[in-house]
Amino acid sequence: MTVERVVIVGAGIGGLATALALEDSGTELSIVERDPPPPDIAAEEAFERWEREGVPQFRHAHILLARIQTTLRDRHPELLQQLLAAGLYLSTVEEILPASQYHGIVPEAGDGDLLHLWGRRATFEYVLRRYVGGLPNVRFIHGARVVGIVTEPVGRALAVRGVELRHADDSRSQLLGDCIVDASGVRSKFPEWLSALGVQCTDEGHDSGFVYSCRHYRLNDPAAAPAREQGGGNYDYLGYATFYAEHGHYALSLACPEEESELCDLIRRPDGFEALCEQLPVLDRWISQSTPTTKVLGAGKFRNRWRRFGVGDAGPPLGYFPVGDSQLQTNPMYGRGCASAFVQAEALSEALRATRDPAERAARYYSRSRELLQHYYELSVNTDRMYRARASLRRGLQISTGDKLLNFAYERVFVPATHRHPLLAREFLRSVQMREVSSLGVRLRVLVLLAITFLAGVWRKLGPTSTPPGRTEFLSRVLGSVRAAK
Repeated sequence: MTVERVVIVGAGIGGLATALALEDSGTELSIVERDPPPPDIAAEEAFERWEREGVPQFRHAHILLARIQTTLRDRHPELLQQLLAAGLYLSTVEEILPASQYHGIVPEAGDGDLLHLWGRRATFEYVLRRYVGGLPNVRFIHGARVVGIVTEPVGRALAVRGVELRHADDSRSQLLGDCIVDASGVRSKFPEWLSALGVQCTDEGHDSGFVYSCRHYRLNDPAAAPAREQGGGNYDYLGYATFYAEHGHYALSLACPEEESELCDLIRRPDGFEALCEQLPVLDRWISQSTPTTKVLGAGKFRNRWRRFGVGDAGPPLGYFPVGDSQLQTNPMYGRGCASAFVQAEALSEALRATRDPAERAARYYSRSRELLQHYYELSVNTDRMYRARASLRRGLQISTGDKLLNFAYERVFVPATHRHPLLAREFLRSVQMREVSSLGVRLRVLVLLAITFLAGVWRKLGPTSTPPGRTEFLSRVLGSVRAAK
């Protein structure tokens, strides 16, 4: 059989994950990237020296969930060792769960599947890029922009046969392939081009309603780091998290609903960001021993979005496969973006290896990626909804009956249950780390424990294990600190 040619548009996480998944597939991979090649530097220097204009959030805080860690461990152990040698390292349960949740957990053989990688995205991507660049079936085309697509009709369907490139010298060329992988991100032009050719491109979307910002720091003495416990939390009106990284580096992130205008302003300003962190003791312990290494990096207008292609009798376009944010986007506060791209890449690899029939490949990829990721998409949508409702309650506003029920289930059943039953704490951790859905038997046990917790709550009025500070009081302290610092 002839060797298949796969064109991957974009050399970010999605594109590199796809190349990794197709490492031993016998295909020829061409990766088109608008940015220049990475510099020849030590991996730990990538954060400061590698310019990635095509990746807007390249230096924002990232988390590399256990779904990535286990994929590398089981299928690409040499790459994992290179990442660990560059300073990335495995998390611990104590760094992820509050003490009241992990206290009763008895170690089990599969707990290694629940640990993620700590490290900065730039370091991770640099090592991944270097590894993929060394694969014999991969070539990179840097400094080229995709400005169009090459297509042809196949019956009632449309087949994507290649891409049109504009190079740095303004010359143009075509790059043809048996499969075109769109890993160009949320700003992908493929939907626009496909729509112009009659392909339905439908977005199933929900605004997250949140904004966030982050800032990177480095410990003055990495050997004297504070305890890595309770590094994240949610006050409903304000969420915070610590992203530990290699060589004493770490990032802090803050997030709040868009309606919290005063907090939105504070988290974007250096003085406001620092004042907020100072009012959170666990974060203050870290920044008091550290030096900032970046400005405050902000972002907003997040959407949970699932893009469908070719809904109807004609089916999806043949030979075209979106991977990463070009197909699926969830609120980045939950850290699922990189892991989702790895899952999609594995689903694509399965589809391409299973058959050479273009229509069957498309059907397999879209159904499999939906099967693997639909749960996490819906979880992001519902979590956003719940936190917005809880934030509204904090401001003394009314919420819908549905939101009241969702809030009751979270506050009076889910939270107490995960603090009282180790099985539920571990299942919560599985969900956070994007592990596969547990067996039916485990899910039935979860339902039983939730029912028991509900009944106990009715009898004893169980509630949250801790109560965050009141919004008005907290905001007053922060604003007072900002004024005092001027």
